[in-house]
Amino acid sequence: KISPLRTAAEVAGKSKKVGVKVQRIFEHTNQVIAEAIMVGGSTISDFRGVSGESDLGYFAQQFKVFNREGEECVTESCKGTILRIVQSGRSTFYCPKCQR
Repeated sequence: KISPLRTAAEVAGKSKKVGVKVQRIFEHTNQVIAEAIMVGGSTISDFRGVSGESDLGYFAQQFKVFNREGEECVTESCKGTILRIVQSGRSTFYCPKCQR
C-alpha cells in the first residue's frame, strides 16, 4: 500500500531493494488487472457495449477506496478515513493511515 502522494523516486529509494519493491508493484498491478478483466472490468452504469446493450463490469464491487470519501477504511485494524484529492484534474481516493 503506497500513498498516491509519493513520487516514484521516493518509492524506489536508494537501497538495493529497489528491484524487489518495483517487482512487487508490477506483480500486484498485473494481478489486479487480470482479476478485473475476469469479472468484466469496472465500467460505469451508463456504459453501452458495441451491441448497444448495457455491459456492466463487476470489478467495481471490489473497490476498497474509490468513491468512498469519508468512509472508514476496510483494511482490518486500520480504522482510517478515506480521503479524496485531485491530481491532474482527476480524483484520487486513498487511506492516509495505511497507504504511506
